[in-house]
Amino acid sequence: MFRLRIVPHDVARWLGACCLSGLVVSTTSAQQTTGPTGLTREAVVAGIADLRKITTPNGIETLEELEIDGTRQWISIRGRDRANPVLLMIHGGPGSPTMPVSWAFQGPWEDYFTVVQWDQRGVGKNARTADHAALTPTLTVERSVTDAEAVVAHLRRRLGQDRVVVMGYSWGSIVGILLAQKRPEWLHAYVGLGQASPKGDDYLYTRLIELATASDNREALAELRAIAPYPNGVPPAQSVITSRKWARHFGGAWYGRTDFGPYMASTAWAPEYSEAELEAMDKASGWATLTLLAPMFSQRLDTLPAFKVPVVFLMGRHDLHTPYPPARALFDRIAVPRKRFVTFENSAHVPMMEEPGRFLAALIDEVLPLTGRAARKPDR
Repeated sequence: MFRLRIVPHDVARWLGACCLSGLVVSTTSAQQTTGPTGLTREAVVAGIADLRKITTPNGIETLEELEIDGTRQWISIRGRDRANPVLLMIHGGPGSPTMPVSWAFQGPWEDYFTVVQWDQRGVGKNARTADHAALTPTLTVERSVTDAEAVVAHLRRRLGQDRVVVMGYSWGSIVGILLAQKRPEWLHAYVGLGQASPKGDDYLYTRLIELATASDNREALAELRAIAPYPNGVPPAQSVITSRKWARHFGGAWYGRTDFGPYMASTAWAPEYSEAELEAMDKASGWATLTLLAPMFSQRLDTLPAFKVPVVFLMGRHDLHTPYPPARALFDRIAVPRKRFVTFENSAHVPMMEEPGRFLAALIDEVLPLTGRAARKPDR
């Protein structure tokens, strides 16, 4: 059983927060760094917060800190109409929340859904006050699913809706797909974005060798051959880092780029975070990944029983972080009354930013109808 208590906080103090960071870069003082127009980052972030402000009478815009099983975990709830269906996004990493990046892609979703971003145990906004030594034994796949269950239970009460859409992204797709198995009566649908899949890293390694050979990239070939056999069960952390380094280089994170580029830079402007929180988030990312590495690679998603809720996979064709062909194979195997696989042809691991228009169309066309709603057409 889980225990949950809401701890109220003043949302306004976070909206004007001064922040500068990235997923793998250190923070810099907002007062020391200015943009080309001379604006401080504090001013830029405040401007983004003001631009995003929900002003509709029936809208919602809030940051809340939940107490779940003795830990404090932050969520963001945003939408222009509380009557819209709820969509909970479960982030990847495991230590890479999408809340600090959501300002760059989520706005149009908020016309159709009440969107919830959740920072998981010990990471993101939670990292600054977390006791990571005490949390380490509790950081398991099972506990992550239980935490997600607690978040959904809160949202059902808080927003007065019996069912929500759960979107699991990357690592979060492991948590999300297991939650869909555990609590189908609470879900309209499960959406796998960058869906993790069995044999994903086996495919990744083979594909990286092919790409390195075709481009005669001797540095890549040397580094990749040095980690063979890969993944060979649960790989060492350094081998995972090497595989993702070359996945990014060959456009498997952001199609056509050799890195995560704008995705990683977007955390610098997150209105929900203070500078200190962003710095703590960066440090906690490695802790979470190292702690959950073995449990992640030990999951057997190929043995899941039949689903009782509709399933939608949203996949970038060129994704190498959670590779496309193994995800397609998983989708073809799963038993479910209704399922849909959507391919973004010009995307890799972040299609919501690489093809934002097509991504929104997929949410409206494929996911929204599963909630019993249809997109409202503008009045003529």
